[in-house]
Amino acid sequence: MSRQGPSTTRGRERRRSAAVEAAASRTSARQHTRMQRDRAQRRVILLTVGAVTLVAALVVGFGAYRELIGFPSSPVAYANSDAITLKQFSDTLTDEMRSLQSQISQSSNNPNQASAQIQELINAQEKLPETVLDKEIENSLVRQEAAKRGVTIPPSDVDNRINEVLSANRAIINAPTPTTTSTVTPTSTPTETPEGFDPTPTATRTETVGPGTPTSTLDPSIPTLTRTPFPTRPTATPIVTPTMAPTMAPNEYQEAYKSLQPQLRNESQYRRGIELELLRKKLRESLGASLPTSGPEAHVQRLVTSTKDEATVALIQINQDYPFEELAAQAAERPIQGLQSGDLGWVAKGAQTKEFDDLVFSNDTTLNEWSQPFQAGSHWEIVRVLERKDGPYDDQNLERMKDRRFQEWLDDAKQSQDIRRDLSPEERKWAVDRASKGIFQTDDGTGRTPRR
Repeated sequence: MSRQGPSTTRGRERRRSAAVEAAASRTSARQHTRMQRDRAQRRVILLTVGAVTLVAALVVGFGAYRELIGFPSSPVAYANSDAITLKQFSDTLTDEMRSLQSQISQSSNNPNQASAQIQELINAQEKLPETVLDKEIENSLVRQEAAKRGVTIPPSDVDNRINEVLSANRAIINAPTPTTTSTVTPTSTPTETPEGFDPTPTATRTETVGPGTPTSTLDPSIPTLTRTPFPTRPTATPIVTPTMAPTMAPNEYQEAYKSLQPQLRNESQYRRGIELELLRKKLRESLGASLPTSGPEAHVQRLVTSTKDEATVALIQINQDYPFEELAAQAAERPIQGLQSGDLGWVAKGAQTKEFDDLVFSNDTTLNEWSQPFQAGSHWEIVRVLERKDGPYDDQNLERMKDRRFQEWLDDAKQSQDIRRDLSPEERKWAVDRASKGIFQTDDGTGRTPRR
């Protein structure tokens, strides 16, 4: 039997320790399953956090895209093939709101008047969006028709028009302040009667009351019926056409335009507005080029009223010999839609409304007799035709004929089936809120609309 030495025993112990360590280092099946489960849970957590983060980012991104790009780009109306976007509509609405605000800033210091204008501005907020949308449709139709007719506006014409506006503003600012001068009221000096002149006494008719004639005594308790005259109206001041201020030299204009730029909310939009103004004028001239320059005319007197009842009352007053000039002066103090009341002079056929022409130039209308009230658009009129003739039209009649021709074309174009209005309540509210920022202010500086 061989004896084992100490080295053999140590070697065996080392091998046994190595085997134990190897066995200890190996993962058991239970531990392996637990590790797999932990890894799976961590993966699920990471995926969930990533998914939530991605969804949140998508929601925020979609909201920002919809608010800044998608929603403002949505069409709110169509004019034939042209789409009017919400942003385009909102920008125009903002300009109109600021224009109303400017009118308040330029109002007098009368608190009652300013309060009334502020209330008018707040009320205009309710109906202004629809008016602006209709205006945007008109602008699109004007651009389309101008393109068909080859009507264009070069940038130089836009600069010339801006030059006219800036020159007119400068002339107003630099106008000298009028100084008041005392006017001496002349006193009447009695005229001395020449020596030897005896004025002839004025004969006075004296009625002799017979003894049998009863004398009437006024009872102070019975009121005397007298016709109360209408208050005297001031004579209407004639309208004087202002003289255009001389335009600035090119270098002066450049300096003035540079000073204007910081005041503009959007320079390109401002220039487009000037371009559109000129485009409408050129299109008006193009549409009116085919109008006749001579034809039937009538010398007409007219009264314009808001309602049929007002026109009927005016006709009754005229038939009771109340002066027509007095009624015309009253109507001139509150003009309706800018229409003139009074003696119109010679009016060309086509210079007023169709309803006006149908009555004035009808053979059934008797000369020198007042007509019955008739409706022309949203107002009422009564007219009297003094004369009729054929002759050349003056410039004033030709300009009014062009206005009517342009408006008739525009009204017909707006009745097309290709005109659509798709402004939703949500889009309307978005545009109004955006346009109203900084306009409706309370005393505390907040942007809340004051309640009335």
